[in-house]
Amino acid sequence: MTLGEASLLERLAADEESVRGQLESLREQVAALEARLSDLDTARRIVTPLLAGHSPAKQAPSGGTPDAPTHTSPEEAAPAPKPVAGLDKQVVVIMASSGRTMRAKEVAQALGEPDVRGRVETTRARLKRLTALGWLTQHEPGLFSIAAGINGHALEGVANDEA
Repeated sequence: MTLGEASLLERLAADEESVRGQLESLREQVAALEARLSDLDTARRIVTPLLAGHSPAKQAPSGGTPDAPTHTSPEEAAPAPKPVAGLDKQVVVIMASSGRTMRAKEVAQALGEPDVRGRVETTRARLKRLTALGWLTQHEPGLFSIAAGINGHALEGVANDEA
């Protein structure tokens, strides 16, 4: 093999390695996009009852009517949270689609608020109010997430409506 042939084979091997790296990167991007799509689908299923003016917890389980007696666990028997609107609704959507605990500063940024103390404190008060209404849970001081019952009721009710 001549020096030129060896150089050509080295360039081909380098190009092949580069393409393999790009392919792996694209696979990772596809996986991340599929996960994001799943999150968006979950958020849509939670938001649909909110936009309809209904609390997710009021959705009828298993295709039954809202007034039909059902057997529920103590967690499910809790009173339904009051409907929310405006920025409160946006906060619920953000929290539901994030799938993780968030601090008031992160929520304020997601709402497009300026990163100033006053706006963060206003957001913190909103998070605490939504916690008191049953939409969110505060795990420890400053860490909030969507309430567990909200996801379950919203997804179950919407999934049955779509079937």
